[in-house]
Amino acid sequence: MNVSQKRILLASPFFYPEPISTGKANQHLAEALAAEDHALTVLCSHPLYPTWRPETSHAPLPGMTILRGGAQVRYPHSMPLRRMVLEVWFALYAVRRAWKLRRSVDVLVSILPPSLFALCLDRLLPRRVRRVAVIHDLQGVLAAQEKSTARRLIIRMIQCVESRAFQAQDLLIFFSEDMAQAAQRAYRLQPQKCTVQYPFVTIPATASGTGSRLASQFPAAQQHVVYSGALGYKQNSHAMVRLMQLAAVRHPEIGFHVLSGGPFYEELRAEYERIPGPRVQFHPLVAQHDLPELYARSTIQIIPQAPGTEAGALPSKLPNLLAAGVYLLALCSAESEVGRLLRRAGTGTLVESWDDALFFARLEEALAIVRTESAAARRARIQPLLPEFQVSNLVAMVTGTRPRITDTPPPEPATEPVALSGSFRG
Repeated sequence: MNVSQKRILLASPFFYPEPISTGKANQHLAEALAAEDHALTVLCSHPLYPTWRPETSHAPLPGMTILRGGAQVRYPHSMPLRRMVLEVWFALYAVRRAWKLRRSVDVLVSILPPSLFALCLDRLLPRRVRRVAVIHDLQGVLAAQEKSTARRLIIRMIQCVESRAFQAQDLLIFFSEDMAQAAQRAYRLQPQKCTVQYPFVTIPATASGTGSRLASQFPAAQQHVVYSGALGYKQNSHAMVRLMQLAAVRHPEIGFHVLSGGPFYEELRAEYERIPGPRVQFHPLVAQHDLPELYARSTIQIIPQAPGTEAGALPSKLPNLLAAGVYLLALCSAESEVGRLLRRAGTGTLVESWDDALFFARLEEALAIVRTESAAARRARIQPLLPEFQVSNLVAMVTGTRPRITDTPPPEPATEPVALSGSFRG
């Protein structure tokens, strides 16, 4: 093996052929590592998201070995319990698999969350192994929005595991500046171990949006306001769909669509599909190869962030939407990372609170803009920012060939990790 080539172990439950954006992002990273001829092994689950029902898959990808587990795992209905089950079984599975590989690994890449497996693998693997974590979201921030006494105990457990998993890494790569700052403050992380890389564009620049597979759901003669992705607490899903339904009544000439899956999706679909007259339409997530067509047929795409969660996650689909020239309607703080990115890109409208009147006013503004501006103009405007959303940046950080360590000092540390709750809103 060439000295520049690494033996890399990449671990995350979410991987190809998951239809959700986290699985696609992990697949894209793995393919980029394999393209550089690194010896890559992936530890993951059989596809489980967004339904939380594992579907057995042995689908291969060239240039890597994929080891899947969890086909027999059954997840409870409660979201906190589901997350606990995922944490425990995947940690046990990762330890069992990694034990046999421990002498043939140069770099461990842990995609977090979940976090317990990264802590376990740190104890298992030799110290010579470079430990890199790519953090998609901060569970401590997201979970801290729950106020019940029972869930506060779970939150403290999550924060304890997350903190120790972070401390065990040689390099922490956060998907946003806000996440990096929040984690440094809450968990007293060394700033020299922390860096930021935005999620990356996963749709090829040559991809065409002129397909016809979605024509019956999104007719060309109609405008379409779309939400596509996971539905959960951090999207404020019930409030978002309620606003979309009110807008559908106000604008019967426009199609309002939700594309998702899983418990939240089924609950919302059952509630709203009984409504007579104009209503939100529900569809399953589209396949990866249909995303360019979906984006081309979307007049506006909604990016929701529940209050208090904005420092905890940056939607990984955001770079794809920007690169495709889709106009965005973002429900978030103006000073959140999403808000700042949209201002830089000049291709979106912000709804700064979850107020009905404000949502309708901003929606009207967005519709007026898209009537006079083409997607091509927005694509041209975003072009200078695209180098910030490239997977090659992340590959260089993972392999240590071009680390980009932040040199800004961390904020003052919090007295306790639980202070994450509601403290970072932009």
